[in-house]
Amino acid sequence: MTRTKLSAGLTILCLMGCIKQPEPKSKKAPAPAAAPAAGPEVAAAGGAFELKGDATKGATTFKTFCTPCHGDLGKGDAPAAAALNPKPADFTDAKRAALSTDEQLYGIVKEGGQSAGKSPLMTAWKGTLDDQQLRDVVAFVRTFSKPVEAAK
Repeated sequence: MTRTKLSAGLTILCLMGCIKQPEPKSKKAPAPAAAPAAGPEVAAAGGAFELKGDATKGATTFKTFCTPCHGDLGKGDAPAAAALNPKPADFTDAKRAALSTDEQLYGIVKEGGQSAGKSPLMTAWKGTLDDQQLRDVVAFVRTFSKPVEAAK
């Protein structure tokens, strides 16, 4: 294998941290993401998860760590995504956004995709980002699409 091919392969592997798992073939709903350990943001909200993220700060972190797979606009169409299967999540999909709580997204970003039944290629960022940065990224991801309201 040439040095160029090896380098290209390693680059793709490094970028494969943010991937969307394909929909399960069974009609069972996937299990929700594991909740993060109860910290101040949970306790202060009386047991309910309260994000308290700063989308502006999250944008900087997202651009640094997430755009190689999810793209600048969060559509999951970055150059690295072309080589990935399954494709990275499209955060602009309102129906998809409505299916995930902030707590679930936080868990996926923190613990990685495999922790929530998603792709094991979605990196766990807990070793790289602190809890506030994780909350900020989730807040920024939510700016791509507003969840669709349930039918009344």
